[in-house]
Amino acid sequence: MGHPHYKELIFKSLQYLFIIKKPERHKTITPNSGRPNFYSIVWFTQGKGLNVIDFEEYEICPQRIFTTNPRQIHNWEYSAETQGYFILMETSFAQQYNIDFSTPYQDIDKEEISFVETVLKKMLVEEDKQKQEIAISYFISLLKKGRTIYRSQDTLIFKYKKLLMENIHTDLPITAYAERLKTTPETLSELCKVQTGLSAKQLQLDMKITEAKRLLLYTSLNINEIAFKLGFEDNSYFAKLFRQKTSFSPTAFQKKYLKKS
Repeated sequence: MGHPHYKELIFKSLQYLFIIKKPERHKTITPNSGRPNFYSIVWFTQGKGLNVIDFEEYEICPQRIFTTNPRQIHNWEYSAETQGYFILMETSFAQQYNIDFSTPYQDIDKEEISFVETVLKKMLVEEDKQKQEIAISYFISLLKKGRTIYRSQDTLIFKYKKLLMENIHTDLPITAYAERLKTTPETLSELCKVQTGLSAKQLQLDMKITEAKRLLLYTSLNINEIAFKLGFEDNSYFAKLFRQKTSFSPTAFQKKYLKKS
């Protein structure tokens, strides 16, 4: 199947809006150090299928908005009649609006559907950059209302996640992160628990395991090399933790997903 046909609009040369007309029925988007990292928003207004985000499957259904942060892997497979909108935002643009997606999807309330579609249609035809920015800010405010985006008082956890990604290949203690964030380990962990459901340490380990999944599938590194690269000095502990978090050994996980691809 050929490439999808998109109608494209550029925001500040950084922000792109696409309307999906004839999308590829199976598409995998992976992190790539050779290109900018993007935030993405996908709204399927029609059709059905599956969207897989960081190896977790979610059902595609009408009026469901999917969101991903930079470096997340996602792929999808959906029916031929699927239609919707696909928005990509470069990191520097997204940060102007304090964006950090906290959930993989959000279902739109019926009473908001026509408003959301009106906003997106305006974004497609509007040529005035200031009006384009007003339109995208309206759309983002809707996601914030549904708590798909965490920020304002949640800035500390946003910064913590950013630090975790920057230091994903080290094994810094939580005390070191708390010191950099000018807070206490207790406060950091408490806020983390409230906003993510995980303690600061659990979030750190979860992000390392997600990175391990990517390395298992998209690099030639072996399991011992991956453990070392992610700051694990004990390979057996890494393998045990991986199994606890995924229900698979690293080798079994690799075989399962490489076979699918």
